[in-house]
Amino acid sequence: MNDLGNPPISRLLRAVTWLEVAILAWAGAGLMLHPPLVTGVWPWALAPFNQRYLGALYAAALIAAWLQARAGRWSPGRLVTTMIFVFTLVVTIYSFVHIERFDFARVEAWIWFGLYIGVCLNAGCHLWRYRSIRLADRAPASRGLRSWLLPLVVGLGGYGLALLAVPDLASRFWPWKLDAFHAQLYSVTFLTPAAGAALVLAGATRTERRALGLTLAGWGALPLAGLLWVDLSVHRVDWCSPGPWLWGLLFLLMTLAGIALAKGGAHAPATGAAGAGA
Repeated sequence: MNDLGNPPISRLLRAVTWLEVAILAWAGAGLMLHPPLVTGVWPWALAPFNQRYLGALYAAALIAAWLQARAGRWSPGRLVTTMIFVFTLVVTIYSFVHIERFDFARVEAWIWFGLYIGVCLNAGCHLWRYRSIRLADRAPASRGLRSWLLPLVVGLGGYGLALLAVPDLASRFWPWKLDAFHAQLYSVTFLTPAAGAALVLAGATRTERRALGLTLAGWGALPLAGLLWVDLSVHRVDWCSPGPWLWGLLFLLMTLAGIALAKGGAHAPATGAAGAGA
């Protein structure tokens, strides 16, 4: 696609995305591989399972941010910026809801709110700025794709909203105990890809479908790996109860759906300008 069919994103959006790449790489790799590198400057105390889960979450988000920063184009930028907006908006709101968890005598609390508010505003402003762009390669989802994307949107979106509304009840089957603060923060694991899937359902480019697939696969596989890694050390997961297996199945299904979408996005034929108005 040329500049008319897929224009470059602004220098500001690309620069902020590269900043996100750097922060996500540090937080994701640090919390996954060597938590003390990160936990000393984290705005609140993190237990082992939350350390690895947050690390997995940030490492998976890194995939989407890197794809946008590297491409520097509105495809996959439209999809990635939408997901960034949803992610940062939810985290910002519920950080304020649980503001007692933050010690504003520490600079880390100010950095947390400054980064999330700034990135959220940047994403929202660019979504508004580019709202009239019609990507040349954009095509409606096929009937086969719609048949499982719609349940994905409803299922992930519904569960994400449940974590926000009734965090204690919705997180009861998790392999480790979540307080309301972490349960509501972790809703972004489901709300963010649900927003991306809704965008693809309405019509997306091949690059956007592939970006969503890769991100969703990471969001499913990395938390699974993190859970097993921590439990090898602490042995606190009750594998005789159905909860951990149900949780694992949920993330396995996310992984498989992401792989299928990434493969389909990589091999789907381009539709050209005719699909732009779909």
